Amino acid sequence: MKLFSFVSAVCLPVLLFLSAPVFAQDAPNTPPAQDAPERRVIPPLTLEERIVDLIEAIQDEAPETYRRMADLPREEALARVMRALDSGAVLVSGIGKNGKTDAAVQDAEVKNYPALMLTGKKFLYLRFDGLTALTVPEAVKALDERGGNADASGVIFDLRNAIYGDYGFEESLAESARKLKCPVMVLISGKTKGAGELLAAVLRRDCGAVLIGTETAGSVFPVKRITVNDVAWFVPNPPARYSGISPYALKPDLEKTSEARLDYDRLKESPDKLDGDPVLRLAADLLTMKAAVKPVEPSRSPAQ
Repeated sequence: MKLFSFVSAVCLPVLLFLSAPVFAQDAPNTPPAQDAPERRVIPPLTLEERIVDLIEAIQDEAPETYRRMADLPREEALARVMRALDSGAVLVSGIGKNGKTDAAVQDAEVKNYPALMLTGKKFLYLRFDGLTALTVPEAVKALDERGGNADASGVIFDLRNAIYGDYGFEESLAESARKLKCPVMVLISGKTKGAGELLAAVLRRDCGAVLIGTETAGSVFPVKRITVNDVAWFVPNPPARYSGISPYALKPDLEKTSEARLDYDRLKESPDKLDGDPVLRLAADLLTMKAAVKPVEPSRSPAQ
C-alpha cells in the first residue's frame, strides 16, 4: 500500500488521535529572547502534512507497527488503526509518582514466589507479580526440570497480579514452556499487563495454554516515544517475533470472575486446599480431568 493511499484510509482516526490529549504531549514552550530578531511567520501544517509526518516517523522508528497498519484492508483501517495505537496509551498512564513506569521497576519492588507443587504434588504452580531478573530464573529452572517428565500432570501460571516487569523475560519462560509435555493453564485478570500480558499471549499461541479468569489490561506491547513536529507520541512497538499476536486485551478461554486469591504462604502450607481461590480451583480441576482422560489407541482390525 502506497503511503498517500494509506493516508486517505486513516485520515479520520488519526485526526481523532491528534485531538486526544491523553496520547500526545506538547513540547514545552520556550519564550523568545528579548533581543531575538523578528521571525517570519510559518503557516501551520495542514492536517494531511501532520498525518504524513506522523506515519513516516512510525515507519522509520516502529516498523512493525507500520507494517501492521499498512497491512490492514482499507475498510478495516478506520476502525482498527485507532485501537492499535490506543493500546500503547495504557502503559503511558502507568507512570507513577516516582517517575517509574510499570515496565521499568527495581527487582526489589517485586516479590519472588518459589515454585510450588499442588494437589498431591501433581501440578507445578508458578506465581508472578512481575517478570524480573529476581523472579524469572527460578521459574525457568522449575519448568526445565518439569519439561522432560512425560508423566507431569500440568503447569499453572498465575499472572493475575503480573503488573510489573521488563520485556524480554517472557521469552525465556516461553522457551522453557514449549518443552513441556503436559497441559498449561494461565490465570489472568484486569491486572495482567505489560510483559505478563505478553507472556500469557505467547503461552496461548505456542503451548495451547488455556486462559482462565477475566479480560487483561490491554497493554501487551511496549511503547516507543516518537517526537513529530514538537509533539511526543507514544506508539506501540511490538517486536517482530510476535507478529502473530494481537495488541488488544486478552479474553479468557474460560471466564471466571473472582477477586479471591489465596495467600501464598497459606498455599505453601496447604497445597491441596484450593477452595478459597475459585479461579485456581477451576484450573486444578481441569488439569485433573485432563490427566484422567487417556488417549485411546485405535484397535487393529483382525488379520485376514
